[in-house]
Amino acid sequence: MIFLLITTIALKAGDGVLTFEDHGYINPFTGGVAWETTQNQAVLAMEWDFIGMSEVLPLCSGDFDWTVVDEFLTRVDARGHQAILRPILFGPGYGQESYAPADMIVNDFFYEGSLFDNPEWSDASVQACVLKFIDGFALRYSNDQRIAYVQMGLAGLWGEHHLDGAAYTSANFPSYELQKTMITHYITGFGATSADIQTSLSLDAAQAHGFFSQGDESLDDWRFGFFDDSLLINDHNSVNNWRQDPTPAAQLLLHRQHGWGGEAYWTGCNSTGTWAQAPFDCGNGESLNDQAIRIGLNYMLGSPAFTNDNISANSLLNASQMMGYKFTATAASRLNSNQITVTIENTGAAYSPYQIQVCTEQGCAGDLSTLAPASEVNIILPATAADTQVLRLISPRLDPSSSQKIRWSNTGADEVNATLTVLLNDSDMIFSDGFDIN
Repeated sequence: MIFLLITTIALKAGDGVLTFEDHGYINPFTGGVAWETTQNQAVLAMEWDFIGMSEVLPLCSGDFDWTVVDEFLTRVDARGHQAILRPILFGPGYGQESYAPADMIVNDFFYEGSLFDNPEWSDASVQACVLKFIDGFALRYSNDQRIAYVQMGLAGLWGEHHLDGAAYTSANFPSYELQKTMITHYITGFGATSADIQTSLSLDAAQAHGFFSQGDESLDDWRFGFFDDSLLINDHNSVNNWRQDPTPAAQLLLHRQHGWGGEAYWTGCNSTGTWAQAPFDCGNGESLNDQAIRIGLNYMLGSPAFTNDNISANSLLNASQMMGYKFTATAASRLNSNQITVTIENTGAAYSPYQIQVCTEQGCAGDLSTLAPASEVNIILPATAADTQVLRLISPRLDPSSSQKIRWSNTGADEVNATLTVLLNDSDMIFSDGFDIN
């Protein structure tokens, strides 16, 4: 007869360590986003750039030249940030404003008294050129850790998937079938797992002119995010706002886990930077904090706030921390001599758009991208038998050598090294189970 005695020791961290406390940084993939700037670098995680299609593909019949994109990524990376990229074909206020390759067939498009080159979307050569660009873009950058998000641009003003009231004809705008084809090329090109670059589409694609207004459910399980270009606008949360119509509301809910982003609406909010000033509501009642929680917001383009000398870095930090995921360790216990279990709560406003693992020096486990705000999960980790364990968070979308780190939102966490030291006390609880295996 063989009788085994198995002893399990449950351990917990030192007093106060397993409680929530904000750190003084912006987590990667979250917060306020600026157009390229050298100001307020410490309270930025991401910088934004439009890619004019003709800047990298001067001729549909020619070769790519990615110099302008590579140079931007190099500058952003040197500042310890990541990039958000959106390709466009025309956009008032950005550079030369029209970016159709020289041999692309275009139509005249008038907007606020100015003339722009809008592709002749019904032409097969135009469609082939656009898909060539998307595929080439993904081929070059799908594994680039300097990029936080890719916006599925190209259609409409600023690539925002709308024409501001102009007719959505087959000549002015891609057909539903072409929209779906473009979306699938973006997603398959950049990847569809939590370790791949998140592609995002304007929420306007869920309006009447967009693919998602058609009741086609074939992309419902695909991984991509949406981008709302008018956050904090008056009555954003009203039942009478188009965002609460059945199709947009359904898409928002379906893809809440997939990295929601947006832009503070321009007049009186983005242009002035008031989204980053108390009470953080741009005068429209619903605060950034409340809106971020309601829709699961990870990041927001609000560029002028970062170059406004009247807005402090601390205010930018506070506003940015209202968005995105945060992870707090709330419990830790030992399973055996080489394993511990750690309970993690998402104490932020949104899901993480990317795989994030919990690590000890002995290895990593888990994927916190599935952890909803205000929820928790238990992660089993390899560990030594020591009373002290050092925990950290990593993501395949973040270069380990980057100055950006995913930091614990815990009292006593090491903010500089982005670690959390858990002191285990083996005298807390000891119990035994004996059983006969004869």
